[in-house]
Amino acid sequence: MIIFPSILEKTPEELFLQIQKLSKYYSYFQIDIADGIYVPNKTVQIEDILRSGLIEAGPLSDKTFEFHLMVKDYEKGVEQLLELKKFLDIKTVLIHTSLSPNIQDLKSKIHEFSFALVLNPEDSVETIKTKYDLSKIPLIQIMSVIPGAQGNSFIQESLQKIEQLRDANYRNKISLDGGINEKTIPVILSQNYLPDILCPGSFLTRADNIEERVAYLRKQQPY
Repeated sequence: MIIFPSILEKTPEELFLQIQKLSKYYSYFQIDIADGIYVPNKTVQIEDILRSGLIEAGPLSDKTFEFHLMVKDYEKGVEQLLELKKFLDIKTVLIHTSLSPNIQDLKSKIHEFSFALVLNPEDSVETIKTKYDLSKIPLIQIMSVIPGAQGNSFIQESLQKIEQLRDANYRNKISLDGGINEKTIPVILSQNYLPDILCPGSFLTRADNIEERVAYLRKQQPY
């Protein structure tokens, strides 16, 4: 199981401060972008990052990123990420299933990214089985909180979707995002089916004892 941070911040300065703080422990990051429309919270926008000048100033060439687009206009977000990719190593773009993205069309037009799906708590595995050829989706991220802000309550029922995806013969990567901390990780690890990836957010970004929390996370990795 792989663990890496999910970062959600309001400004480019706060975003890059978190990356800098966590770079001592991690080289891969998920960046959350929320538009205040698809979800009620609004974070730093991609155009803010591009305009900030902080990309050129910061040594991020040895870091890898994926972007979780909690935005209604995800196509615009993808276009902006193509511009941002000139400065950052961006591997994957995650888009919410409820927006019915045409993943195959995106892949045919844009070869620079791998595209993944995100399941909200209200989204069912049965629904996406009818919409998508799951074998062609390299990653599915399950939200274990209502998306939009860090610190929302963990929804344990979301863990059932891991088993449901495996029963649907989905064999690619499954990640879990939301409410991941020292109270919920034992619950996650007690399940018969485990995620391939955990993305803790505020557990790391709001930590006063960051070294202790990183050490705790490393000890919990069963494989």
